[in-house]
Amino acid sequence: MGVFMTFGSIIAWMIISVATGVPLVPLLLIAGSLAVFVPSLGYPLTYTIWFAVDITFRAPSAEDFAQAQAWLDNRASA
Repeated sequence: MGVFMTFGSIIAWMIISVATGVPLVPLLLIAGSLAVFVPSLGYPLTYTIWFAVDITFRAPSAEDFAQAQAWLDNRASA
């Protein structure tokens, strides 16, 4: 899916470049910077949303809490 989004955006930028007469290189530099900075800025929000979806569909059990407590205890003693 990511490949389609990447190449689709490059093709879209190429079409915009041809339609508006703007050189392709500046548009690709803008697209590249957006591809780097937008996901890194949106990561906390998207992580929180997907974590909420995961908890909604797969509610934590008592065993999950016991494993988490054991991990914390093991980490505290190390």
